[in-house]
Amino acid sequence: MPANVTVEYVKAEEKYRNAKTREEKIAALEEMLSKIPKHKGTENMQAMLKQKLSKLKKQKQAKASRKTISIPKKGSAQVCILGLTQSGKSTFLSRITNANPRISEVPYTTKKPEVGTMDYEGVKIQLIEIPSTFRPSFMSIVQSSDGIILIYRNENEKRELKEILQDFRIRKPVIEIDRNQNIEKAKESVWKILEMIRVYCKEPGKKAVEKPLVLKKGSTVEDAVKKVHKDFFKYFRFARVWGSSKYSGQRVGLDYKLKDGDVLEIHIS
Repeated sequence: MPANVTVEYVKAEEKYRNAKTREEKIAALEEMLSKIPKHKGTENMQAMLKQKLSKLKKQKQAKASRKTISIPKKGSAQVCILGLTQSGKSTFLSRITNANPRISEVPYTTKKPEVGTMDYEGVKIQLIEIPSTFRPSFMSIVQSSDGIILIYRNENEKRELKEILQDFRIRKPVIEIDRNQNIEKAKESVWKILEMIRVYCKEPGKKAVEKPLVLKKGSTVEDAVKKVHKDFFKYFRFARVWGSSKYSGQRVGLDYKLKDGDVLEIHIS
């Protein structure tokens, strides 16, 4: 046992010795790593604990179902929330969406992906909390998502989450969020990693609609026209743009690149 360990570490070590399941051992090892004093005298012990934890997680993944799970995308994008057990994922999901996941101090409370919808200035974005068991079937959802939120309590947890993504060879836009971060700032961060734009359409002589048309960054008037209605492209004459244009209501063609917040008026014959 390393010198000068805390009472909390000793308790976590006792939990590990008494653990009967793989999940209990993983939870105890994670707690031991978080409670062990961080100095040169414990470096070897930290390395050993990490090796044990890594081995247990790989064993768990090997026995997990190889079936993939897919959750139909609803809204303009799908973003997954990843974090270690007890990191605050469920609390974060409940604060940022309409979801009501079970929240408990018991490790590994979340057994299946929990889904909620986040509203960002009229744009609906689907958020999915991934269980901390990181089963391959759950990680297949992350693989097909548009982005990832990492929820962490400390730098060690953040580093471990990044290693998990590397192990699964997942390369998606990522944002790192402290579980106590302001929700409005968190929403803005999610929107930024998706690299999308909002375009507000209007009819001649009328106000722009409140619900935006959501497009990929770099989209043109042609992309917007085709998304509004396929027949509009056939009969397109010109469009007028307010926002990024040189002057208000500038007349533009199909190749004009739209910007976030633009108002678009489509004219057809």
